[in-house]
Amino acid sequence: MVFLVFFSALLGACKTSKDNNDDTTLLALLLAQTATAPCSTRCHIYLTSSSRSGFIGSGGIVGADASCNGDTDRVRGKTYKAMISIPGVREALGNPTGTMTYTDWVFKANTFYSNSTDTLNTTGATTTSNRIFRDSNTTMQMNFALGTNGTRFWTGMTITGGNLANDVNCTNWTSSNVGVSGVTGVVGASTTTLVETTTDTCNIAKKIVCVEQ
Repeated sequence: MVFLVFFSALLGACKTSKDNNDDTTLLALLLAQTATAPCSTRCHIYLTSSSRSGFIGSGGIVGADASCNGDTDRVRGKTYKAMISIPGVREALGNPTGTMTYTDWVFKANTFYSNSTDTLNTTGATTTSNRIFRDSNTTMQMNFALGTNGTRFWTGMTITGGNLANDVNCTNWTSSNVGVSGVTGVVGASTTTLVETTTDTCNIAKKIVCVEQ
């Protein structure tokens, strides 16, 4: 009986997704139904396999999170959020070594993040008590390459006067207009800088950093 109810709900979700031509939303729904418990001291982080313009998925935080939960490089059964910022919606603000405020922030405090699911693999980075990275004393830098050297990804965040802050974000990730910009991060040869000041026009596709919850 329970199976029939679930199957009927699944069919309804499939029909809705087909009607709306939104397969990404359906994938996110299926993952939410089968997700494991939240990660604790060790979590998965990855860079999406495909790139997207500044209009991410169906747009905004919802579209970005659905893109993470439907990407082919995700680990099935886990739930992810996109590391992008929208003022008042998803952000981490303030002094990296002082007081910070958070809204729907994607990282936990004092937690090890790795793009490998092998628990014996020590490649990764650990957040501070302020729920950010400070590898080599560089704010929001991880000491391993999350992807190919030189790969850029959307963030919408910057560092101003030493503090984490919001910056341009392709009109809250709803624009692919060449006249609009968004801030990016970058993968290095042996590091990943999650927050910097480089911007690009929103018509140029970029990847997204996805963080296990």
